[in-house]
Amino acid sequence: MKKIAVLIILVPVLAAGMACKKEKKAERFGIVNFLAGTVTIIDGEKKAPARVGDIVKKGMVIETGPSSFVDIYFQENAVKILEKSSVRVSDLAVDLKDGSEKTGFNVYRGRAFMKVAKKLAKNDSFSVTTPTATAGVRGTEFLVSEDNGKGLVVCVDGEVRVESEISPDQKAVLVPEDKEVVVEKDMPMTVKDISAENRRLIEAIRKDFREMKQSLREQFEKQREEIRKMVEDQKKENREMVQQQKDLDRKNIEDQKAGDRANIEGIKGDASAAGTEAREGVDRQKAEAGRNLEGVKPAIEKYDTKYE
Repeated sequence: MKKIAVLIILVPVLAAGMACKKEKKAERFGIVNFLAGTVTIIDGEKKAPARVGDIVKKGMVIETGPSSFVDIYFQENAVKILEKSSVRVSDLAVDLKDGSEKTGFNVYRGRAFMKVAKKLAKNDSFSVTTPTATAGVRGTEFLVSEDNGKGLVVCVDGEVRVESEISPDQKAVLVPEDKEVVVEKDMPMTVKDISAENRRLIEAIRKDFREMKQSLREQFEKQREEIRKMVEDQKKENREMVQQQKDLDRKNIEDQKAGDRANIEGIKGDASAAGTEAREGVDRQKAEAGRNLEGVKPAIEKYDTKYE
């Protein structure tokens, strides 16, 4: 009986654990702040010229033509996509369980400058992947370039962890401030000083970065408040779900105990009935034996008289 009770109690507990672990996320967005030249936003089958104020979401691809660029803000963080580039937004999610943010980009070709102004929290992540490399940061400014199987990561401020996607056996390297690393197939990743050409490019990019407009800030503040409410609502829902599961487990335990007691009483009743039946059987046997003995006595007495 104890084994059955344990199974009945564990099933709802496991179900609660699985329900709590189910991922629930909210999607964030970016906003086009400034652009020049030919910039296109591809959303699935839709393809349209980018405009200032356009919303940029997860899964969208941004492409720039010759002598073109676009600035996109994601709350405090910003991305500048330079000419002849193709960049996909791979992740823009908020985990409603703990409020952590995940931000990711795929640079298929060209160059993108990342300005991670917001200090990332413990479980936050910000990463950029190219066909040759992956750069992960905790808060910094860096340039990522991809050109025909040759990747480049330039760290302007902070520190960037770079992994090779084209030679996965190589160990990851840390690229500190004012350093860069080239990633190529079968070539060692060697951290070096920023080249003069890349330094001039970054200085121009930083100088050209335009401040976020007030209208965009207001949109981000509205989104931030909506996400904050979603996180709080999810936490409340999780707490209520856990409490409901505890109440259900408690009821299951009490029901199981009651069932165990009923079974024990039933066994006792069966045993008592069996005992009574056994005693009655013995009594019947005794009575039968007595009757048989009474029937034998006349014959015995007659036999004794015959031979006296």
